[in-house]
Amino acid sequence: MVATDADCRMGAQWLSSIVGYYEDNDMVMISSPVTYFEEQSLFERLQTLEFGYLIGIGAAFIGNNRASNCNGANLAYRKDTFYEVGGFKGIDDLASGDDELLLQKIAERHPGKIGFLKLREAVVYTYAKPTLQEFLQQRRRWASKSTKYKDKKIVALAIGIWLFNVSLVINTCLGFYDSYFFKLVLIQFGLKHVFETAFLYPIMSFFKRLALVPLLIVLSPIHILYFMYIGLAGTSSKYVWKGRLVK
Repeated sequence: MVATDADCRMGAQWLSSIVGYYEDNDMVMISSPVTYFEEQSLFERLQTLEFGYLIGIGAAFIGNNRASNCNGANLAYRKDTFYEVGGFKGIDDLASGDDELLLQKIAERHPGKIGFLKLREAVVYTYAKPTLQEFLQQRRRWASKSTKYKDKKIVALAIGIWLFNVSLVINTCLGFYDSYFFKLVLIQFGLKHVFETAFLYPIMSFFKRLALVPLLIVLSPIHILYFMYIGLAGTSSKYVWKGRLVK
């Protein structure tokens, strides 16, 4: 069973590349890359860069047998495995998150049998959100499912990253009272930028979007505030989706 979304585009070899990977590796679930394209503004290009984080993190977790997140716009799984884990039972009360939570159910039953297909022919392309309001509502929806994660180590990692971003803001404020904290922020931000650049470079190279990497200097400070907001918003199950308020 292969899933995508109605607003997505893909190449002629999309399905055959997924089938080939399945035949060669005998996986029960396959997550494949998704990226934005045809951006119309700087805001949309920044989203493409930030979305690269999410796809890269999902691939890294799968590669380390800690499958925790994926994107339903490019996901394949065996039908018998779907029925084996009870399908969407237990998560069917949620309006969103069926892709990642199904992944986690299968990972619990079949560790090491989930693969990430790193192949350009398998890439699915979709569109960034044109407005800030639409973007934030989308990310609130995505973050809302994090409260259902069962892998406490993944949750702890996410909390740790959130606290690091909170510390950047706190130290910046304290810097107005003691210059030591400004120096600390510069070190923190420098390390953040270096590690993020190192992480994103091969991802954007794979997508042939290396021209976006210099925008990281713009994205990084914005991402600190965004990550703090999403961390708090994720504790709420309310968001607007497809013209309706979901609770």
